[in-house]
Order: sequence, then C-alpha cells, then structure tokens
Amino acid sequence: MTYAVINPRFRITIPKKLRQKTGLKIGDKIAFLNKGEEIIMIKVPEKPLTSMAGSLPTEKNVRILLKTMKQEDKKSEKR
Repeated sequence: MTYAVINPRFRITIPKKLRQKTGLKIGDKIAFLNKGEEIIMIKVPEKPLTSMAGSLPTEKNVRILLKTMKQEDKKSEKR
C-alpha cells in the first residue's frame, strides 16, 4: 500500500509509481467516491461518453438506427 500525507491546504501528492502506472498527467480529472470510511479516486476519461461507446449491448448498430430514424423523419415531413 502507498501513502500520501494531506498538507495544510488539504492537498495530496499522488505517488510517482501510481501516476506512472495509471498514466495520470497534469490536467487530468479525478472523481472521488466515498464508501464508508474509504475514499476511492477514479481517473475520469477525457471524453467520458466516447469512452463508453459500445458498452451497452444493442441488437442493431447505432449508426443504422440513426440512419433509419432520419429516413423516417424525411418520410413524415413529405406527408
């Protein structure tokens, strides 16, 4: 286990080994989760929604669904 000390301004320095292992760099965002007595730090992806693409199962490809929806919109506009 690695330790960090909270300074008087309530800041901590993430140990170098953890920064290297997780690929943290200046400007990255970190989310904090509180689970009882634990504080969990999670690196927030640069583009959270993009990183989740494909994580939910679908029967059809999203592009196909969007194309179908656009076609249906065009048909309803013609009426």
